[in-house]
Amino acid sequence: MTDQSAYLLMHAAIRVELDRLAEFAVSLAAGRRRPGPRQLAALRDHVADVIDTIHHHHTGEDGFLWPMLREAVGPTAELEALSGDHGELDPLMDRIRTALQQLATGGVAGAPAGRLAEAAVQLRDLMVEHLAEEEAVVVPIVAEHISPRRHAAMEKAMRKALPIRMGFVLPWVMAADAVLAERVLRTGGLPLRLIHATTRGRYARRVQGAYADLAPAEPVVALSARAEVVIPAPPGDVYDAVADVTRMGRWSPECYRCEWDDAATAAVPGARFRGSSRSGIARWTRECVVIAAEPGVEFAFRTLRRGRYPDSTTWRFALTEVPGGTRLVQTMALSAGRGIMAFERITGRDRKMPHAMAATLGRIRADLSQRTTAAA
Repeated sequence: MTDQSAYLLMHAAIRVELDRLAEFAVSLAAGRRRPGPRQLAALRDHVADVIDTIHHHHTGEDGFLWPMLREAVGPTAELEALSGDHGELDPLMDRIRTALQQLATGGVAGAPAGRLAEAAVQLRDLMVEHLAEEEAVVVPIVAEHISPRRHAAMEKAMRKALPIRMGFVLPWVMAADAVLAERVLRTGGLPLRLIHATTRGRYARRVQGAYADLAPAEPVVALSARAEVVIPAPPGDVYDAVADVTRMGRWSPECYRCEWDDAATAAVPGARFRGSSRSGIARWTRECVVIAAEPGVEFAFRTLRRGRYPDSTTWRFALTEVPGGTRLVQTMALSAGRGIMAFERITGRDRKMPHAMAATLGRIRADLSQRTTAAA
């Protein structure tokens, strides 16, 4: 039976991308997200490549897949309808491309954010319907009437006529569905695995640059730690303290300075800041993105993988109202390879981290307790 994993994986990637874009666009239009110029430019460039890939996929279907299916089963109303859907999808993608260009050059104020949200939601909804209908029609026909040899010949002719940017498309589709991705890599052999291995890191950094907090979470945790304290202050006051990253340098034994970045001024999902830290003689500055900002409940951020920093740490503050004030729980989860973990062990950070976190929370408690006493 003909393996259709690559076809279904492309559809999975389209679904994941359009879901993410619609979520971003709706929250942007509602004012819950305030991306800076760098992120808007990164999003514009990323989505432009996605749209080009979808156009490429549709061109391949119209020029190669549909003719093969018509030859196998004859013209059908269902096949003609699928081809006609492409004409409805293309203008929506053009509207998204235009709105993102306007946002990247003019900022988030004004109408482009609303136009982006409208087009992104329409495209997602129409595409979900289109892909479901396509799979209901195409997959059975291929399974019953198209031999593996014939299908492979069609794909070879399509690749020759329509070259694809493997450096972007391969990691993009592979990130969409782990089960389908493994099937495709298994049948694609060593060359495909090598391309994926050399491109997935760059792709992950690219998605982080475009979507910030909506990028996929880091998959493997190599080191974690936890500390908690009860602070005699209401959750709103405690949240205001920990969510103001510019104050962290006053409390942390390791982080000595944080500054908002890329036009950010306050904690909202997707906001960026730079945190500078030291441990012994080592000094470093990391770009961070806010991934959760719910007043009185939770504040969280993660460091971004960049250049000589191939690791990522998620820091989270969870707040719960308790008798006498607020329980503040801080956790960290480090996703890193062997080199970073060697640094953690050599410097002793792996052993010191829980104590440093407890010291941070103790200083926050002392600071807020003083303020509460003074206010009383």
